Amino acid sequence: MRGLGAVSLSLAVVALAACAGAPPVTATRSAPPAPPVLLMDRAALADARAGALAGRADLAPAITELRRAADMAMTATPVSVAEKTVAAPSGDPHDYVSLSIYWWPDPAKPDGLPYLQRDGQVNPEATDIQRYDGAKIVRMVGSVETLALAGFLTGESMYSEGAALWLRTWFLDERTRMSPSMRLAQIIPGRTEPRGTGIIESRQLMRAVDAALLLEGTPAWPAADQDALRAWFAQLVDWLLGSAQGQMEGRATNNHGTWYDAQVADFALVAGRADVAKDTLAQVGAKRAMKQINDDGHQPLELVRTRSFHYSAFNLLAFCVLGDLGDRVGVDVWHASPRVRNGIDFLTPYRDGTKAWPHPELKDVDYPAELAPILARAARAYPDAGYDRMLASLSAKQSALGALNLRLGVFG
Repeated sequence: MRGLGAVSLSLAVVALAACAGAPPVTATRSAPPAPPVLLMDRAALADARAGALAGRADLAPAITELRRAADMAMTATPVSVAEKTVAAPSGDPHDYVSLSIYWWPDPAKPDGLPYLQRDGQVNPEATDIQRYDGAKIVRMVGSVETLALAGFLTGESMYSEGAALWLRTWFLDERTRMSPSMRLAQIIPGRTEPRGTGIIESRQLMRAVDAALLLEGTPAWPAADQDALRAWFAQLVDWLLGSAQGQMEGRATNNHGTWYDAQVADFALVAGRADVAKDTLAQVGAKRAMKQINDDGHQPLELVRTRSFHYSAFNLLAFCVLGDLGDRVGVDVWHASPRVRNGIDFLTPYRDGTKAWPHPELKDVDYPAELAPILARAARAYPDAGYDRMLASLSAKQSALGALNLRLGVFG
């Protein structure tokens, strides 16, 4: 849903393939019926898979869209942090490097240094893939997510194999892998002081975690690959908890702190460190919700931003992600503080754009796009809130695949 922008991203039954206008294919149906994902909805995934394989008519348009997106991802070459032609400041080609997106050259200086902040205004330099990896991480997770979902729902093994190739390239291959740290994320040219804020970009990797878990048990993704990925995330958890930059981000009192907790919990769970995840999740109510959200639901530190609705929704999505992760390990984040629900209720009157948002907002807001992922998760946690009806109204404006992704809990 966030940050640097929108993400890019075989039918097992001949009749469904024909309906989609595709040639008949031979499907591999080895994926488990209820995958051990962390953020997607396991029951909804199993139901959608059964429906897709059975050729259910209501799913056909979404599956057609999904196959089209997956076919496009199959034609692309997997990206890597090691592709940069401008060396990382560390000299290590495996380091993830990105530009802090709201920082710009100083027009009063010949060399533009040090860069100056323009909150809410994205510097297009950030998308330069010769120097930075910010655009590449978004492309990677979008491709992996699309391919893994297509492989799971359709049973067509080539999509699972494509997802596995992207995962190996980014995380496992010694020539192309990313080092498990974010020490050079969101650098600011001309400023050398250590910063933790770039860690928010690795939240995207939660999508790669779920994609890998969709592949678990398939020939495309052997146990050795999954073990190696778990070890990679264990190293990242150690860095998040033990590095000065990680600890700085953990102390953040706005959306950065909430997303930090979401990452620590998610990555600890995939790494087999449930104790770390449970400890993090148990503190969310008192440490985050009670301090970031007022009783009436407004979030003071997000409302002062130049994109106040966007960041209010962005922070609430992190709380919803934490709520779903808590459900995986028996920690009730959803009801640890009433302020999470209050925060959602503060935003829902603006969901269709007919009521004017009274706070600063630098850009036009796509209210349905901002709120729908929140409502999709919150509707399960608060069945009496009416969020399901609000979501149904917003989903009607989505593409078939967009509506299916909301039902499945797809993160992006």
